[in-house]
Amino acid sequence: MVVYHDFLFVDEKNDVLIKEINLEDVFIDFVREDMDCNNDLFNLVPTINPHYVKKPYGNIKPKLKGLDYTGISVINYYGFDNLIHMFSEWINILGQLNVEYYHPDLVDLTEDEIAGLSDYDLKESRKIFFVKSEVMKKMNLCIIYLENSLNSSDIVVYYKGI
Repeated sequence: MVVYHDFLFVDEKNDVLIKEINLEDVFIDFVREDMDCNNDLFNLVPTINPHYVKKPYGNIKPKLKGLDYTGISVINYYGFDNLIHMFSEWINILGQLNVEYYHPDLVDLTEDEIAGLSDYDLKESRKIFFVKSEVMKKMNLCIIYLENSLNSSDIVVYYKGI
């Protein structure tokens, strides 16, 4: 079963969902493992916790930093530059990956170790993956939506963790 982190681009003024973009949890884990904690941009994006602050969120100066991995965070134009930077860094990390299909449970195994897996274990390990080109397209699309909304207090991004 694939688990996603959702980025919902919302026009608050007109109460309209503009676009929903889903990134696989296995990708989020991959990219966060690649970055050291001081440079983990996931934890540096200015955010609003919608459980403690009432709508509209567009003009509220965020008091928190970091996307809530298992909850909901709201990002407004104060954090769009940070979010663009995060996606750009993630694209750079992904660009260094030399495979199209990334299976985290198999990546560090030798051919002999993979050959030694039971058919069941191999099948289960192959169920967990992300596709490099698809994830890159999604992140580039996020950047486009963010760049088009940089100066708008009407647009917010709802991040929904797993």
